[in-house]
Amino acid sequence: MGTVGQGRWDLVFPSGAPERIGDMFATAVVADAVRRYDADLAQQIETCRDWRGSYRGVFRGLTALAASSAAVSAGIATDGLRAARQLLRFVTGRTIAPLQSVDVDAIATADGLDTGRIDGTAKPVTRLEIPFRGALLAEEALWQQLTDWRRRGIVEPAFAAAVERVIDHPEWLSLPGFRVIVTGATAELAPLRPLLRWGADVLAIDLPGAARWREISAVAQAGAGRLDYPVSAGPGADITRQFPALVHWIRAQLGTDVRPVFGMYANSSGPQGVRLAAAMDVLVSDLLDHRADAAVAYLGSPTDCYAVPEDVIADAHARLRERGPWGVGEHLLRVLSASALYRPNYRSTSPDQLGAIWSVADALLASQGPNHALAQRLLRWRMVGAHTAGRTVSCTVAPPAWTKSLRTQRSLAASYRGAHHFGIEVFEPDTARTLLAAKLVADLFAPPDTPADANPERIFVAGAAHGGLWRQPFEPNSILPVATLGGYLHSLLGRR
Repeated sequence: MGTVGQGRWDLVFPSGAPERIGDMFATAVVADAVRRYDADLAQQIETCRDWRGSYRGVFRGLTALAASSAAVSAGIATDGLRAARQLLRFVTGRTIAPLQSVDVDAIATADGLDTGRIDGTAKPVTRLEIPFRGALLAEEALWQQLTDWRRRGIVEPAFAAAVERVIDHPEWLSLPGFRVIVTGATAELAPLRPLLRWGADVLAIDLPGAARWREISAVAQAGAGRLDYPVSAGPGADITRQFPALVHWIRAQLGTDVRPVFGMYANSSGPQGVRLAAAMDVLVSDLLDHRADAAVAYLGSPTDCYAVPEDVIADAHARLRERGPWGVGEHLLRVLSASALYRPNYRSTSPDQLGAIWSVADALLASQGPNHALAQRLLRWRMVGAHTAGRTVSCTVAPPAWTKSLRTQRSLAASYRGAHHFGIEVFEPDTARTLLAAKLVADLFAPPDTPADANPERIFVAGAAHGGLWRQPFEPNSILPVATLGGYLHSLLGRR
């Protein structure tokens, strides 16, 4: 591709019928990802006539396949990312080319993206404090709450241990020596607010928009850290349309005196979410190529499917056996509904190449669609690749939370309201994002010790705060109708 000046670019799917091109792109990417390891699955994907009706089973199969060995997990990630870049098209005013062939050094500089800066006016918070149900939990109270969450299966033991390390090392909170790139700065679970409260050094990237940047500016001014951000016509940048310039802008903000951390928190719905994930991957891979000390952070969606090890499986099975009298009624409903309701979790397991037992924790929701699943998987593949290459990664599966986007989905919001009947905890956004930010801090200063031959899928297990979805005795989708009904009844009674 020839050199072009600073301007606006875009990522688009290859040409095809507009109503089908997103599905065609997804099936091609996923089929290419698994082809070397399961030719039958690849063929099944390529001949699928109803992708929107079949994608959940495909992603479950993809997840189980990745758990079969470390080499397979890493290979699927490499092949999947390569396929996405080969199929996506990079468009300028004069040129269309595969994203794979784009040379950002040839097409753009940081010219046209200036830098804004805001210094916080407050004193940094010097101990870890978690807002929870109208109180601030710290030290002993926070230890007790973490113990309770761990006992009830709301968070994984390694997540609780990571947060406990930050309680013991409050000097980590300001992330001295690090500069964190927070994409999707206004995302409700992104760590922007707690990091700035703690006095961290942050690069914020989010879409242009006066209201959005007034919010970010207010957060930065009320905080104790330093915030830098890109400026074109105004503050902000569109990652999918300005990623070539952002590559150079990010490079320019990172001197040798700081260690960069790229946080992948930006998200969007529908096909735009897939394009956004691919564009973020360009930014991440360029940073990893140019900085050997770079770390990468990612928040996994709770409504996705993950490979889980034997201790999670055993705990879910034990919880099923402990249902007592409730279990009789649940079994009857399972029979009457032809297993549509109250299906036992982890009915099938399989060993990996080392003999470890795995199954798939499946919380994929049909309402979120295949683009959500693919966008998440692209980001997960980048994390697997970075981990395999020996880079520091912070992977945390976020809990269900009362975000603004959740509240606009009436049926899902009702399900969340009824989820407590099944031991699932839905978090307030400020509680969740502060916990998740603390986990990021712990991962940067004391990375999890993962054996060299361990399956990379373990990076998503070690720090999960899934809200109880994984250790649930029933498959989440099989209790969804019951939880939804319970949630609507709560609404009628005037409760949350």
